[in-house]
Amino acid sequence: MEKLTKNVSLVSLGILTSRIFGYIRDVFIGHYFSSEARGVFFAAWVIPNSFRRIFGEGALSASFIPIFSKYLCQDRKEAFRFSSITLNLLLIVTSIFVIIGIALSPIICGIVAPGFTKLGLTGLMSKTLRIILPYLSLVCVFALIMAVLNSLSKFFIPTFAPTMVNLSFIGCIIFLCPHLSEPIIGLAVAVLIGGILQIAVQIPSLISSGVRYYPEVSLSHPGVKQMAKRMLPSIVGISVFSINSAVDTIFGSLVGPYAVSALYYANRLVQLPLSLFGTSVGMVSFPTISRHLAENRMDLAKETLSWSLRQVIVVILPAAVGLMILGKPIVCLLFEHGKFSHTDVISSYYVLFFYALGLVFYSGVNSVVSFFYALGDTKTPVMTAIIAMLTNICLNWVFLKPLEEGGIALATSIASFVNISLLLLILRKRIGGIGLSEVKITFLKSCVASLIMAIFLLMVIWFSKNLFFQVGGGIVIALAVYIVIGKIIGIAEINGILKFKKGHLDKESG
Repeated sequence: MEKLTKNVSLVSLGILTSRIFGYIRDVFIGHYFSSEARGVFFAAWVIPNSFRRIFGEGALSASFIPIFSKYLCQDRKEAFRFSSITLNLLLIVTSIFVIIGIALSPIICGIVAPGFTKLGLTGLMSKTLRIILPYLSLVCVFALIMAVLNSLSKFFIPTFAPTMVNLSFIGCIIFLCPHLSEPIIGLAVAVLIGGILQIAVQIPSLISSGVRYYPEVSLSHPGVKQMAKRMLPSIVGISVFSINSAVDTIFGSLVGPYAVSALYYANRLVQLPLSLFGTSVGMVSFPTISRHLAENRMDLAKETLSWSLRQVIVVILPAAVGLMILGKPIVCLLFEHGKFSHTDVISSYYVLFFYALGLVFYSGVNSVVSFFYALGDTKTPVMTAIIAMLTNICLNWVFLKPLEEGGIALATSIASFVNISLLLLILRKRIGGIGLSEVKITFLKSCVASLIMAIFLLMVIWFSKNLFFQVGGGIVIALAVYIVIGKIIGIAEINGILKFKKGHLDKESG
């Protein structure tokens, strides 16, 4: 598990770099664009992002990695031939979707953001979407390259690569947007440039790893057939999560463009701990679980899953509590300037609070779903995801009127809890004990440490009105209190995390 911890830290370092520049990007967007313009762009971006999750980072990775890992153990040349065929087919399929999307963009925009029609914003959103859509093909190529490198135990560069998208945004906002009659179009152009750059930055790692490309297309390749069988239900399952994002945008547009913007910024803050650690754990544990199962070592696979869940809890639970308490000063400090008003701050924090309630569930579900995928079972996650989606839609209707944009976030959090609960119950029934007793103990101990930490955070906010001290000092104090209390009450996972040293980074990070 020590190697896994090191890889998680390596991935986290790459993601942290990307998130720092992502924050700078969001600050620039918030500063130079009104809530209306931001809402239009974010609503348009939901569409290619949804398809990205379906064909790129979601179903593709879940279906590709276990098969590619088996080929690597048997014949590296055949493994690279399989990855090349997959890449070529992926480009063909996504290009078809891009062409259809461009042709039907006005209709798609009317469906995704019905509230924008009466405001006369659908035309601008449609124009923006047409420019963004080719990013779908680019990001799917990026996702496949990332899956190949992860299977080869290369984690840092793939997680660093999205930084190029953020740099592209910053550059276009400074040098391109001011010269356009419709500055929002510059943001769409930035997406395309960033998509190309994040592929380019991974090429040297592919070459140094000995990866070879074969210009071949074959639907009869055994690996492709096997992947297609796994991928179809995975597409349905991942589509459910994408539909949830679209549902949030639909309901948000009914509240107003400011609500779509608030949902985006709140989600970005939630994504920091989620991606920095929750996604990192899932990304590192998936190939490991797949390898253990391929070697018929179920005990080690279960141990890895239990480890993953405990690591997520120990880091994500206090982060969620911290966001609920420090959320408002964080939003104020980071974004309240330029065209990002105090009203935007209140709305974003309101959404952030409800999103944070489900942060542990969002983070943990990745590891559990990965275990099912490693088992070759893509149907069960689909079933539970559909139930979660229906729960989300129903709760959106229930919460929208009394809570507005906050109700949308609350519905998402509850749906995530339903999803992971069903997955764990089914998995435990199927393969027996998966170390949940240890997970529960870790959860309870982390709750105690987080509660004490919360008291100190409230004291910081009560005694100081300085935003820099509330955020900076609050985070330092909270971290120190959580670690000390955690060590006192025996949260063993804290020791494992703290053991990681910067010098342990392998050559890949150099």
